[in-house]
Amino acid sequence: MNNIIVVVSALGTQGASVISACLSSPVLSNYKIRALTSNPTCEAATSLAASNSRITIHGTDLNSLKSVTQAFENATLIFANTAFDPQTFIASGPTAAQTREETQGLNIARAAAQIPSLKHLIWSTLVDTDSITDGKIVTPHFQSKIPAEKYLRNPENGMADRTTFLHVGLYASVFQRMPYTPIFVKEAQKYIITLPCATQTKIPFVGDETLNIGLIAHSIFMQPEKTLGQTVSGAIEYLTGPEIALAISNALKKIASQHPGAIQSTQVAYIDTTLESYEALWGSVGLETGLMFKFINDFPSIAESYGSDGRSKSLLTPAELGLKEELRLLEQRLEDLDWKTALA
Repeated sequence: MNNIIVVVSALGTQGASVISACLSSPVLSNYKIRALTSNPTCEAATSLAASNSRITIHGTDLNSLKSVTQAFENATLIFANTAFDPQTFIASGPTAAQTREETQGLNIARAAAQIPSLKHLIWSTLVDTDSITDGKIVTPHFQSKIPAEKYLRNPENGMADRTTFLHVGLYASVFQRMPYTPIFVKEAQKYIITLPCATQTKIPFVGDETLNIGLIAHSIFMQPEKTLGQTVSGAIEYLTGPEIALAISNALKKIASQHPGAIQSTQVAYIDTTLESYEALWGSVGLETGLMFKFINDFPSIAESYGSDGRSKSLLTPAELGLKEELRLLEQRLEDLDWKTALA
């Protein structure tokens, strides 16, 4: 029987990074990769299948336990990540989006528990802000991953010693979309980024998400004796608002030197704001996003460990898994982004 790596949401940022890392791994060269997607006939899926003979595309409905269980059949390793669906959020609000993702996560957890061949599941989850803050800060796109985590941690379900919990930091690419994208202020002749975080607050980033997530996942799979049953931080650097602004400014200077006139300025300033002002500016999207930053701001000791629930005995960092020089930093990724389009 072939060894099989199943990657859930294979066409997403995390899934694509994991597939790339697994394909590059000499140790995993005899593993087939089963890439799960809800749309197996789309161009991205067919291109992925054509890129390497080890990859097969499997159409999967994460809302169906039966569909997920079939997709996991004979799996050896599984990397699983779900998304807080923006269409559901816009159409029906954060509660509906949270419920949808909770269902998908629980289907993944329950299906994995039924696979006797499974040796290792990585569940990409986030911090339980509700429990940590005693209900003071509840972040829907964090909480939507917690029911699956609780199921997987419960020894009665048979997955506690077959699972690693990965907490991925913010992507560099978020600055290509609102409400993160820098806004040009003509009178100041500079771009402004604003978040509901004090200027000294350290925000966790995964750096170059296209590379680093896969490298971290691969290191988790390669060291089961160290990682099974543990939580791993998927943050490699912690930057303040002004440091983020400086990193973006440096990236824009490189773009400006290569494409004169492509952007209006290379100066970027950071302005902190309140959650209330952020919501007033961006509406429900601002509130949902802002709650995450309020948690990071108000609970810095937990946010800076980015993965700890405040109660865990241990938290593994990428450095403790042997990763350092291979990882790319936020500023390096920022230089690769299409700023001309993002800032248009």
